[in-house]
Amino acid sequence: MDEVRNRTAVLGTGEVPWDSPVVPADDPGLRGDGFFETLLVHGGIPPRVVRLEQHLDRFERSAAAFDLAVDRSAWENLVTSITDDVPTGTEAALRLTASAGTCTATLRPLPESVRRGRDGVHVITLARGTSTTPDAPWLLNAAKTSSYAVNSAALREARRRGTDDALFLDAAGEVLEAPTANLLWRAGGRWWTPPQADRDVLPGTTLAAVTAALGVRETPCRPDDLLAADGAWLLSSLRGAAPVRSLDGTPLPVDGSLTTVLRRTALEP
Repeated sequence: MDEVRNRTAVLGTGEVPWDSPVVPADDPGLRGDGFFETLLVHGGIPPRVVRLEQHLDRFERSAAAFDLAVDRSAWENLVTSITDDVPTGTEAALRLTASAGTCTATLRPLPESVRRGRDGVHVITLARGTSTTPDAPWLLNAAKTSSYAVNSAALREARRRGTDDALFLDAAGEVLEAPTANLLWRAGGRWWTPPQADRDVLPGTTLAAVTAALGVRETPCRPDDLLAADGAWLLSSLRGAAPVRSLDGTPLPVDGSLTTVLRRTALEP
């Protein structure tokens, strides 16, 4: 089978060699003053980019928070050009990154860690402290920013503890989100997710698709609620629906049939 090749393109310039420098040393994105989107690509003729329009919608919202504009058609053309040779039967990770200095797109093979995560993840809870910020939009909570140090640190801490991922808790002990995913669980015959409005939670495109298909409701959640649930999943663009196999060392039930339903919704365009 043919493999996905690494590719890089710059908005306004086009594709450049993968090992070519494309970001100036003083680019604001290097200090976290930028935003991005990560998308799943199914190889084929032509390749299919999962929920491109929804990702570009959020990309535009992020850009507005940075007082920047998005030339949507230019980004769509860039995506088409950089994904045009993704082989049938493969998957790739596409990342769109923008700042006031540089706008780029990169394509890579889907990481093996993502494939493993689709089979299930072991999760710990970590305190983040903050919960609501209704009067501080300048904090960029609704933007997918490149200021990712805390998210990366949380994932490192999870690995140090022998697990795969984490769930952030606010100061009241309620669940917010994972570093790169939204939480979904099943209880009482319904699908649930933590509230998003006026909270430190980034609305996810995968969660939005699952909500539209399955009627997900919002309710506050504590870790003990998940231990009593019929199952819990982390939803993200690349993993889709990853079943949570344990939380802080306590096993959670894993329902293969429910995971199949979620995965079908989460990973398709």
